[in-house]
Amino acid sequence: MLLLSFLLLLLSPLESSALTASKTHWKIGVLQISPSFYLRWPPTFQTYLTNVVGTKFTPPLNFTVEPLGFTTTFSKVENSELDFIFTNPSAFSCLDSEFGVSAIVTLRNLRKGKELTEFGGVLFTRADNDAINNIPDIAGKIYEAVSISGFGASLMQAKEAKDLGFDIINEAAQVRFSFSQRKIVEDVYSGAADVGAVRTDMIDGFVAQGLYNMSDFKIINLKNETFRGESFPFAHSTQLYSEWCLAALPHTELDFDVANEVQAALLSINSSSTPATEGGYAGWQFPKSYMAIRGLQQDLEFIKLGDDNIWRCDRSSALYDAIQCPSGSFKKSIEDVESACGILAAADSKYTCPTGYECICKPCKIADKVEVLPGLTTDQNPAPCQKMGKCQVVQQNEPAHFQIKDNLKRNKALKFKLHVSSDHPEYEKEGVIQPVNNTYSLTLASSNKGDNVLELSIENNGTYEQIESSPILVRVNEKDCGSDKKANENGECKALIEIEYLPDWFRAISYTLFGINILLSIGFASWTFAYRRLPIIRASQPTFLYLVCLGCIISSTTILTVGIDEEQDLSAAALSTVCMASVWFYSIGFGLTVSALFAKTYRAKCLMIDKLNAKKSRYVMVSVIGYLKYVAIALTLEVIVSLSWTLASPLEWDRQCASDSQDDYCRSIGHCRSEDALTFGAVLLSLHFVFLCYMLWVCYLVRNIPAEFAEHKWITAATVSSLEILFLTPFLVWMTWEQPTTSTLIMTIAFFANDFGVLVMIFIPKISAMYQKHTLESENHEKVLFDMRKKVRTRVSRKSLGPSGMDEDSKYRPSLSMPRKSTQKGSVLVPTANETKLRKENENLKRELEKIRTSIGGLNGGALNGSTLRGASMAGNSLSPKDTFAGTTSTTGNDISKTRFLGVKEISKSDVYSQDMNSPNIAGTPSRRI
Repeated sequence: MLLLSFLLLLLSPLESSALTASKTHWKIGVLQISPSFYLRWPPTFQTYLTNVVGTKFTPPLNFTVEPLGFTTTFSKVENSELDFIFTNPSAFSCLDSEFGVSAIVTLRNLRKGKELTEFGGVLFTRADNDAINNIPDIAGKIYEAVSISGFGASLMQAKEAKDLGFDIINEAAQVRFSFSQRKIVEDVYSGAADVGAVRTDMIDGFVAQGLYNMSDFKIINLKNETFRGESFPFAHSTQLYSEWCLAALPHTELDFDVANEVQAALLSINSSSTPATEGGYAGWQFPKSYMAIRGLQQDLEFIKLGDDNIWRCDRSSALYDAIQCPSGSFKKSIEDVESACGILAAADSKYTCPTGYECICKPCKIADKVEVLPGLTTDQNPAPCQKMGKCQVVQQNEPAHFQIKDNLKRNKALKFKLHVSSDHPEYEKEGVIQPVNNTYSLTLASSNKGDNVLELSIENNGTYEQIESSPILVRVNEKDCGSDKKANENGECKALIEIEYLPDWFRAISYTLFGINILLSIGFASWTFAYRRLPIIRASQPTFLYLVCLGCIISSTTILTVGIDEEQDLSAAALSTVCMASVWFYSIGFGLTVSALFAKTYRAKCLMIDKLNAKKSRYVMVSVIGYLKYVAIALTLEVIVSLSWTLASPLEWDRQCASDSQDDYCRSIGHCRSEDALTFGAVLLSLHFVFLCYMLWVCYLVRNIPAEFAEHKWITAATVSSLEILFLTPFLVWMTWEQPTTSTLIMTIAFFANDFGVLVMIFIPKISAMYQKHTLESENHEKVLFDMRKKVRTRVSRKSLGPSGMDEDSKYRPSLSMPRKSTQKGSVLVPTANETKLRKENENLKRELEKIRTSIGGLNGGALNGSTLRGASMAGNSLSPKDTFAGTTSTTGNDISKTRFLGVKEISKSDVYSQDMNSPNIAGTPSRRI
């Protein structure tokens, strides 16, 4: 007993272990042929499978049902939006061929107390219709089916008729598709339709409901098929095919346990099970063969082998496209097919297509005894050539191919003659050809423009008789020689247009110039980033230097876009896009470059000039971000102009004949054009002119700021260069407009020169200054130049002295020791005793410095000892009006052993006084404050 308990304990984990799946939600699609049909299946596929199969998995699985139409079935299976699908045998065969779905169970239907796994199709008419007793009697009658692709109520009946050599679609006077088998029975019973097609058990079901009697109808082509050794319990007109099946999509193989459990659960259902009673069926069995259905589809050409060796069923959404004409006939034009039923209805109202139905009337035409088909056509079912009809349309000397079929299969010679005045060097205009499998291949060519007559005759008892469709017409059009040539009467192309393209060397120049600017921009930006912590770079405001480099990159891209034409294999639409892209690259790049320089210079002006102004200093922004608004404003204006141009009158690539073209000759030149191009171009250039003028104005304001902070000289030079390019380029382009290579080269050089000039003039001096070595000689040279500049600015002429004995400008200079006295004309500054004393000391100092220079033989003589005292202007710092300096200097080999000097810094409205106390011969020491 203990041993048995131990064994049960060991086995219990294995027995209770749950299955797992990759997901918990599983979808089952059900083909909905009617709302009532769909409602039969949720109890089985949703409720039953969730309770029985879902609970075996951890976590539990949930099964849901989704209704499908004929069109959504394929799309959802193709996109793997379902896991299982319950569909009719025809749809399953298609899904199996194209997507690889596999049947796991076949339905066991319950009809008349019998479990059926097969069903068939029924052709029926009214019992009192004596005119229709078999399938050929359908000719000239109204035939009604559920749809052109319906299986049990269309395709089965079509296959049965075809096996008898009868084509229902083309032989019936009218074919109607009602999309409801109930309507089919109603229409046949009422006499609206002569013959109907439904699946087996459909009429019996309506009879069981008391709607009709079996004696009301007559079955056409009645068969006696057996099922499991017994007669099939329902009347049928076709062979029997396997019932509906539940199929698994290929991706369920990853969860084979789920498919296995679903199959097992369905197989366990019997006729007394709740799912079966609610669904109206008997149960399920292992899947039956569906190969007979595949053969039916191939025989009706409902499924075809594609170029990729995959069989695909016809899924045409339009009725006309789904029509398959039998061999020996062809499909009429869509206009003829759609109008055929209208013609019948006009003659007899019974042919009026009911609302909600689709109707076709004799869509196919029987071929002639000998049919002439145009060869090498993309139409899989081309219409035969008609007598004196235009059969082929070709160009001069272009071969016209024909396939000629003898439907009587006489295997006789065919004689042809093309009535033209001139012979073709490659193809005969008349001769005799022999058939291959009763098919003739004929190729002709002609240079005669217009309709050429082709006469065809077939051998008959030693003579040639003209075929029914002969003669036919071959339309020969003028040969298309392209836009630059024209065909003559012999079909030879003669050049009439000379298209000018930009030469290859031009593109080499464009790529070179573009590469130079791009490399310089990236190089200078990288250099700025690498040395961004150095004082000289920080003083140059690197943020704006980056923007300058970026603007030059964008603007230089125009070098490439203006040099693009059709030789790059671009369409006219693409070239038009490139045209407008050139405007955007130029405008955005130019605006970014100039606005960055403007913001950089304007910030230097605010920090080094406005900051010293008592009234303006509190409004001065220090942060770089505050000055980016000027960049944003400039770019906004550029975008407004460019966007307006793009929307109102975009540039388009166009070719026109140059003015020197004569007669039929045309020298074609391509340019970007638009109706308002000159207007928008003038607005854009005017905007750039204003930008450059503002740039020059700011450069003028900062002319006294050291170059380390504003480099106004180089920015001024770059701005003047841009102005020259701005004025000269449009004029030169206008002068050379009809010489595309020259005008485009001018624009290319202009774009390059503008950006190259900015880059070189902004960055080269800065790089040079960073690597420049400051020697004693160079500092002496700077001192002499600064002294000379100071003397010029401080020299006071007698004429400029006012009544007080001072120059007129001195009245505007603030001084710490100069009290104001009121006069009748205003307030003036009067020098005090201390001021007078300081001036005298400065004059003495100048004389002593002059003696030093003389004694050492100029700037280059003698050895100087000491260090340099840098003033405010050379260091880029601003001194307050109270700043003074005092110092001593010692010299070697001179009479002067000690020199004392004082310097007073006073802020005037134009310059800084006494900032030249920077002699290299002086070792400065701080003095007391005066």
